[in-house]
Amino acid sequence: MNFIYKKWWFQLALWGGVYIFFFMLMSQFKEMRYAVLTAAYSTFMMLSMQILTTQKLIPLHKKGQRSAFLISIISLIGLAIILASIEHFAVTKFKLDNHEHPPIIFFYIRQIFIFGFIFFVNYAVYLLEQTTELKMQQKRLYEEKLETELKLLKAQINPHFIFNALNNIYSLTYMQAEKAPESVLKLSEMLRYVFYDCSKDKVAIIDEVKYIENFTAFQQMKSEFKQRINIQVQLSNSLAEVSPMLLIPFIENAFKYSRIEEDETAYVDINIQLEDQLLDVNIINSIPQHNQPLPGSGMGIKNVKHRLGIIYGDDYDLTIHPSQETYKVNLKIKL
Repeated sequence: MNFIYKKWWFQLALWGGVYIFFFMLMSQFKEMRYAVLTAAYSTFMMLSMQILTTQKLIPLHKKGQRSAFLISIISLIGLAIILASIEHFAVTKFKLDNHEHPPIIFFYIRQIFIFGFIFFVNYAVYLLEQTTELKMQQKRLYEEKLETELKLLKAQINPHFIFNALNNIYSLTYMQAEKAPESVLKLSEMLRYVFYDCSKDKVAIIDEVKYIENFTAFQQMKSEFKQRINIQVQLSNSLAEVSPMLLIPFIENAFKYSRIEEDETAYVDINIQLEDQLLDVNIINSIPQHNQPLPGSGMGIKNVKHRLGIIYGDDYDLTIHPSQETYKVNLKIKL
């Protein structure tokens, strides 16, 4: 709107409309010549006040000068008195049939009222523009803050992943396990995903699922017996996009706290469903009644909760149900 307001054709139409309004008003009560000149002078006075307000007075307020409002009032009254005096002098030169000239106080009151109206309308527009600009600036700062936080949160994924992966490979090589070379191959595939694909804001859900499958296969290599890992995936749209590495902290915790690589009775169930752009993830793991693992820092879960809030806002629901025997996580995201 402000862009259109500055166009010359808009200004021409605006002040042309003001002149026509005054002319139509005056022609109802006065002779034609008087109406033409009075409408022209009234338009000139309003235009003068508009220019004074927008070019001189409002900039004083933008600079934050304390005396800006006082200067505006004095300028408004002063210009109104000068132009009203000129108008009164010019009008008294006309000889009007069956009409008396209004008293001089009428011209002063009218001009002060009109000029005050013009000034306060422009001042209101100025305040509105300032408020809008402030809101836009706050929005930009908030978005930049969220983007920075998101980058920092995503940056925490890589060191955490590498630390865990290297520990696992160390364990396999230390035990001289035959699966060590295969684990390195799995790690290379996972690294490719973490360093390349996860640099994007969104990835295809099928790529996230493949990473999870590689991750669980990597975990299986740590045991001589077959771990009770159950993964079920149903995707109505495998190319639907999701923020990367959102599910891994929950899956890591499931393996960690179930001690599945040590306890043959332990289990981890992972169910991932996508239907009508609603991603529904259920993760359940058993909790050993003896030799329970020490609680961790919880930074991974805090990280993913923070990311969920930044990326999806109110379009997600996370519920966690811990008990003595199981730990259940349900995450629903509207993609």
